[in-house]
Amino acid sequence: MAWVKKDRKRKDGSVYHSVMFRELNHGTGKMQQTSISYGDVDDAEHACALINQLGPDRAREVLKIVQAPRTEQTVAQFLSKHIDHLTGVEPGTLARYRAYVRNDLGTLADIPLTALSRDDIARWVNAMPGSAKTIKNKRDFVSGALKAAVKDGVLPSNPAEGVKNPRWDRREMVFLDKAEFALLLEVVPQYWQPLVRFLVSSGCRWSEATALRPADIDIKAGTVRISKAWKTGAGGYVLGVPKTRKSVRTINVPASILKPLDLTGEWVFTNSGRGKGQFAGGVIAADNGPVRIHSFNPNVWTPAVERAMEAGLTKKPRVHDLRHTCASWLIQAGRPLPAVQAQLGHESIQTTSDVYGHLDRSSGQDNAAVIAGMLS
Repeated sequence: MAWVKKDRKRKDGSVYHSVMFRELNHGTGKMQQTSISYGDVDDAEHACALINQLGPDRAREVLKIVQAPRTEQTVAQFLSKHIDHLTGVEPGTLARYRAYVRNDLGTLADIPLTALSRDDIARWVNAMPGSAKTIKNKRDFVSGALKAAVKDGVLPSNPAEGVKNPRWDRREMVFLDKAEFALLLEVVPQYWQPLVRFLVSSGCRWSEATALRPADIDIKAGTVRISKAWKTGAGGYVLGVPKTRKSVRTINVPASILKPLDLTGEWVFTNSGRGKGQFAGGVIAADNGPVRIHSFNPNVWTPAVERAMEAGLTKKPRVHDLRHTCASWLIQAGRPLPAVQAQLGHESIQTTSDVYGHLDRSSGQDNAAVIAGMLS
């Protein structure tokens, strides 16, 4: 632990401030007491903080690289400015980035930007707690900001480049067949069955389906116009645009799915109103706002899946797996990948191919048939 010994005097009467700390003597292999002196107490305090955060060796490197470390822009300061100048980013995403800077930079925060090294990034990534996916998100944010610093001429190169993200096992997608979906639907409360049927029939994302208004549904034409989606903002949910440009789309949905929908309210899919309490004046108020996943998942979906598994379902699908199931049904029926892409709203056909291409076994079966013919 370093500390500052203030207001020391030299023989000539000048005042200086010493940063006292212990470090390894690489010659003897033993720890020894040493110090670095500064004429300005604020510089001494800053050096002390760097030593405590980075350790003596790395702190010495930083102090040599940067002429005036206390006045140099730090990584945290740069990232905050970078976030302030981002455009076209959802408020919820900006709030998440600011939380990264506030809570997750660790030893990176006070390092001068121009002294930041690849080793600093690697140590930060390796020491970061949380899931591999969360660590990846934070590392990618920092790397993207540093890439912008290179483009602006602030840095000669990106120190995060080449620092690999941790690997993680993605949860396997769950595809339900017709019988499995019927078994699950049977144990979903009746009020919620139209929503579940719509999700598997349309392939919509949850955020898209729950943002639908009655005007978006054309029962006669059998179409649904998807142009909005819920986003998480700093103060809760905000209505925004779907995930990608091609996610704004018009899709066809069977009339048997659309006709049971209640199109009399502000939103197509709303809360059931069950479990609402008594409000001021003895009024029982029902929440007729759009249904939210944080309520639907624990109160409706998870219990339904548990009941279905008790009845014989061997899979444990998430709500999003209804979208995957829709894609699998289309592909199994021989629908071409571009048609599946249009239904799901993928920006690129490559996304559709990467995620669902393995379900189309027709090419593989043709390959096997060719080989079998050569061997017969």
